[in-house]
Amino acid sequence: MKENSNTSNHGDAEFADLIARTRAQRIANGDAPDSISNPEWLSGRVPGRPLSTKRSGHRQDPLKRFPLVALISVLSLAFLYVPMLFIVVFSFNKGQQALLWHGFSFEWYGKVFSDNNILSATVTSLEVACIATACSSIIGVLFVLAVDHMSSAGSALATSLINVSLIIPEVVLGVSTMSLIRLMGLTPGFLPLVLAHTTFCIPFVVMPIRSRLTTLDRSCFEAAEDLGASTFQTVRRITLPLLTPAIISGALMAFVVSMDDFMISNFLTSAGTTTLPIYIFSLIRKGVNPSVNVVATLLLLLAIIVTIASTLLTRSQNRK
Repeated sequence: MKENSNTSNHGDAEFADLIARTRAQRIANGDAPDSISNPEWLSGRVPGRPLSTKRSGHRQDPLKRFPLVALISVLSLAFLYVPMLFIVVFSFNKGQQALLWHGFSFEWYGKVFSDNNILSATVTSLEVACIATACSSIIGVLFVLAVDHMSSAGSALATSLINVSLIIPEVVLGVSTMSLIRLMGLTPGFLPLVLAHTTFCIPFVVMPIRSRLTTLDRSCFEAAEDLGASTFQTVRRITLPLLTPAIISGALMAFVVSMDDFMISNFLTSAGTTTLPIYIFSLIRKGVNPSVNVVATLLLLLAIIVTIASTLLTRSQNRK
């Protein structure tokens, strides 16, 4: 009790001294003593409690007063999303050209869903993405659990190494992966595609799982150990259920990344294993028609669905 009292007194003294220095500075600037009130950044502060560095949601963000912030934000969002809006609109174009409007029609949607080449490329992409997502999710979970039991230095090093592939240019990853496949005695095809997609999807799985694990209360695991649970039982009955939203979020992210990959797949595809992005690129080289807009719109819709699902999962795990 005495220690708490001393801490409180120290906080009160700190707060009072801060108020006194602020008032003295205002008086020195020429303000009348009766007109001086606490500055905005001190409003809501409670004596006896240390000043917090956390942002308060109800206070106005100083960045909002920066000149042209609103205009720059609107222009940036417009530059990012308006081209996507045009793609969606022109996917319903009746004409033969992708960017010349000739009327509203679902004609090209019907052609896309009846095109065997597009369907075959879509099936290949889905197969590769599903297998790569499953494999990268398993490896990612095992990696996070292993790193969690390492020393702080080892954990930081391992996490840095697994995330470095996000920084390396995809051209370098594609060339190096193709070289490794050749050294293994394999030729470009389905298996090399799965191996490559699994590899570059792992960091996208690890990020949300690692973030979720660092926020968990360690007392849950300590209680399980005190009750006699083995390491396997703790992982199966406590760790994995708590990490499930993050695992699903990471898996969804890995699935979208695999479906959209072009650069690395370009080095590893072969006849009969053409993925959807590779096939779209071949269509563009022959001439752009609304079918490209249709495929792009469907991929955009998939990305939106995954983003919404990931956001909802993140919110649900933050409430727990």
